[in-house]
Amino acid sequence: MFKPSYPAFVARDSLSSCRHASGWGSHPFRFSSQKSILMSSFVQRLTLFLHRDLWKPTTGKWQEVWMGALKRLYLTIRLFLREGLAYRASALTYSSLLSLVPILAIIFAVAKGFGLAAFTEEWIRSNVVAKPEIIDTLVGFVHSYLNHTQGGIFLGFGLLMLLYTLFSLTDSIESAFNEIWQVEQPRSLFRMVTDYTAVFFLLPIFIVVTSGLTYFIYSAADEWLPNVMLLRPTVLFLLKFLPYLVMVLFFICLFAFMPNTHVKLRSALLAGTLTGVLFQLLQIGYLHSQVWLTSYNAIYGSFAALPLFLLMCQIAWMLTLFGGALAYVDQNLHSFYYGQESVRLSRVEHDCLCVQLAAAVCRQFAASRPPLSARQLATQEKVHLRVVTDILGELSQAGVLLKIPETENNRETTYLPAGDIHRLTPATLLETLDRRGTSLPLTEESPWRAFRSLRKSLFSGLYADTPLHELPKKEAEGSSEGTW
Repeated sequence: MFKPSYPAFVARDSLSSCRHASGWGSHPFRFSSQKSILMSSFVQRLTLFLHRDLWKPTTGKWQEVWMGALKRLYLTIRLFLREGLAYRASALTYSSLLSLVPILAIIFAVAKGFGLAAFTEEWIRSNVVAKPEIIDTLVGFVHSYLNHTQGGIFLGFGLLMLLYTLFSLTDSIESAFNEIWQVEQPRSLFRMVTDYTAVFFLLPIFIVVTSGLTYFIYSAADEWLPNVMLLRPTVLFLLKFLPYLVMVLFFICLFAFMPNTHVKLRSALLAGTLTGVLFQLLQIGYLHSQVWLTSYNAIYGSFAALPLFLLMCQIAWMLTLFGGALAYVDQNLHSFYYGQESVRLSRVEHDCLCVQLAAAVCRQFAASRPPLSARQLATQEKVHLRVVTDILGELSQAGVLLKIPETENNRETTYLPAGDIHRLTPATLLETLDRRGTSLPLTEESPWRAFRSLRKSLFSGLYADTPLHELPKKEAEGSSEGTW
């Protein structure tokens, strides 16, 4: 019998251990296949949980709380990835870097008008998370900018560039939030000027007031509080969380004010609290990470502060947009059906919803009641908000409905009939939608003529010529006739 011979320096024990480790005598891919099967099984279970089990009705209070938190986290991450908000954060980082000096110039100018320029500079040096070299450079640019402006060198063109950079940044921020909230109508030019100007003048006042209040509370607690039962140390320890409170208030105002739509205070409070705390922790992490990132100093030298600052701005904007997405998900959580904000509508469902929503708008107009917004229509008709928004946009482009921009009393876009409601019937509505689009140069051959006749025959019958506002509404379950 043939026996394999091995070199003398190869021990039998090592051969047996190698045979055992390499799987000689067994399938060579058994371990890797088992690992892939386990990974595939885990992915399948996770997918099944996110798409089915997470949306099942809960039984207990704590289960509802945890499931609600998981729903919001999952939907926020998916919205962040689907809308490409990381790319938005990159664009906002560039805009922020371009507008940084003009923003600081406005803050210094307003603070100087109140006689608090030195205090504001000290606050920026102590609170802005950046290396001292960056702060010195920025403050030098700001002072040079203000001196040239006061001297008349930049009084004309420089002032226009200052306003352009500021309004461009705020418009980019509003555009990002409007994209998250599915708002098609941005602020009007008048509202942009009034709202953004108010923000630019209130921001330095907010900085001065909060800083002065913090200094006053620290001084009062240190001097006047008696050291009884650890009262003074306890109060001084709690005051360390005051920057978190200021940051939370800032993000609550940002999430409630920036989108050009109605944002519930509860949703802004939830997103603002989480984002403010994480943003403050990000600043602390950035300060501590500078000690370990010494390799950047070896590569970039004195230029090392810039990439770290850009990275900080990128992460900060990603965190801000994530908070905006969380506020949107929290406010519209009821409109998600098994994690899907909208479904693929069939042609029948699409036409039915077009008639249903147009009829609701016409009824509101016929009853002399205020026009409804997409959010109000979604709640009233029990239809997903994204579906309602898409269909209302289609009906507006087809000339069936008329968009009413937001006003001072109503910050939401509302809808009215675009024509005589007595002439708007299901047949005319569907025929209008059929004719919407680019007409191809088709000949009047028999197939097209037959199809047009067939399509028109579908518009005849029950309620086809009834005005939309006179269509019967569903009043009782089990009605024998069709209702809208």
